Amino acid sequence: VEDLLMLARMDQSRELVMTDVDLSGLIKEAVSSAHAAGPDHPITSDIAHDVRTVGDADKIYQVVTNLLANARAHTPAGTTIHVATYSTEDGSYVTVADNGPGLSAEDQMHIFERFYRVDTSRQRSSNDGSGLGLSIVDEVMKAHGGTVSVVSEPGKGATFTLHFKS
Repeated sequence: VEDLLMLARMDQSRELVMTDVDLSGLIKEAVSSAHAAGPDHPITSDIAHDVRTVGDADKIYQVVTNLLANARAHTPAGTTIHVATYSTEDGSYVTVADNGPGLSAEDQMHIFERFYRVDTSRQRSSNDGSGLGLSIVDEVMKAHGGTVSVVSEPGKGATFTLHFKS
């Protein structure tokens, strides 16, 4: 229900609370929470110092926790998740990668659509989701003027990249 309410608020173009956001600190906090929530999935990180953006810190935190929860839900226990942050001339980036079962090309075309759920034969270690988590990620990133993308191959894991434009 919370996911549906958030999407409805995003659809109504409610204002984000835009401030200077310390992405490095925010990502460290999200990784720490993910360690506690999913101890069966080791998390490594390469968090660059002082990566910043302008945005709504609460919404960005939710986006990152959605990606981390998705990685845990769709990979077997013991699968490593790697989180990284970095900056370039065109903006700030956050990546969440796993070495799990990966996504088909078909799934990659649709995973950011509301209510889309990947093939039920794909590994799922928790209750079936609503198919809203990645659509929330996409909507929040669009509201920030940024993007989310995925690169994946079946059997070779998935890497989700958040790009916050300068």
